[in-house]
Amino acid sequence: MRNLLIGMVVGAAVMASIAPAHAIIGGETATGEHTWIADLGHDDNGHGCGGGLVAPRWIVTAGHCLGRAAVGTSVRVGSNDRLEGGSVVAVASVHKGDHGDIGLVELEKPVAETPALVGPMPVSGPIRLLGWGMDAQENPTSPRHLKQLDTEVLGQCGGNDEICVKQSAEAAVCHGDSGTPAIVDGRVVAVTSRGPIGPCGAEGWTVYTAVAPHQAWIDSTIASSR
Repeated sequence: MRNLLIGMVVGAAVMASIAPAHAIIGGETATGEHTWIADLGHDDNGHGCGGGLVAPRWIVTAGHCLGRAAVGTSVRVGSNDRLEGGSVVAVASVHKGDHGDIGLVELEKPVAETPALVGPMPVSGPIRLLGWGMDAQENPTSPRHLKQLDTEVLGQCGGNDEICVKQSAEAAVCHGDSGTPAIVDGRVVAVTSRGPIGPCGAEGWTVYTAVAPHQAWIDSTIASSR
């Protein structure tokens, strides 16, 4: 992930210089099975966005990813391999967040996979990023197997629900990773929102939308569908 030197709050002028974020360059194949990981816009030829199962029929993702999860499209849940394993279920509905870059995808039926636990919004310390996005700027395809990258939270930035994570030119977010969760101590804490404008691996930062500040909206949206 690209280098970032920021304070605890980044002004609107700085935020204007970033664009939707996408996948992992310089990471490694993810270790362990993530029963809650989701591949949105799933098909055998490519990958749209990522997400995380937070209830048996509900996936949290970035709000700008909802176009990749149109009603009737398929989602694979619970497999590090985006072409095999887990459960493949069609999308029933999508819901844009009350504010910020967050959304919920409702599945047509519950899946057997175990949902993620949601952790508090981190403002410092280690964080693990996940994704199936491009692993090289010159490689336009997404890796088959989930990748991970360990980095650190540099602080809150932009909105009250946003955190920025440290990056370098050798380890960066690239196309295809939007909406995929970041984890701390095994709990989902945020989803990929956006990064610097320019080629993957350029110096800069990635902004993540923290999930915990939206928990009340998530709970009410799920409850209202019952």
